[in-house]
Amino acid sequence: MAVALTRDVPGLYLFDGATEFAGPRGILWAVWHWPALRRAMKDTAGYVAHRLWYGFPYTIGLVTWWKDEAAAYRFARTPAHIAFWSFAARGPTTRGGWLAHYRLVRGGPLWGNGVRAMTRRFGEFAPPETNSPPRKAPEPKR
Repeated sequence: MAVALTRDVPGLYLFDGATEFAGPRGILWAVWHWPALRRAMKDTAGYVAHRLWYGFPYTIGLVTWWKDEAAAYRFARTPAHIAFWSFAARGPTTRGGWLAHYRLVRGGPLWGNGVRAMTRRFGEFAPPETNSPPRKAPEPKR
């Protein structure tokens, strides 16, 4: 039995992806088109947050969080996202990439003061904030 990738199961979903560009031309194209992609992502119903990262010399990655799996796939079908994929797939502008998909099954309370922006965004998916460090992990049984 096949399971649809766009089922509307509430929760917190994380998509982690990156593209290794073949050189500066690809990086410059991505930088130029980033504002449209970011706007499309933030305008998609179910968007929670994102973090952009860079790996020397030519890798750009994006970690995104969504309220349900279907929201991420709605974003994937936007013209801005399709333009990115089309650019990456045509010609020698990229060397490769990946996409990983995770769903939060369980987690503990959020804590600390160094991640306030993310604590606010993820608050509805986790128990209330405690402002105290997590307990020490139990020792493995031998």
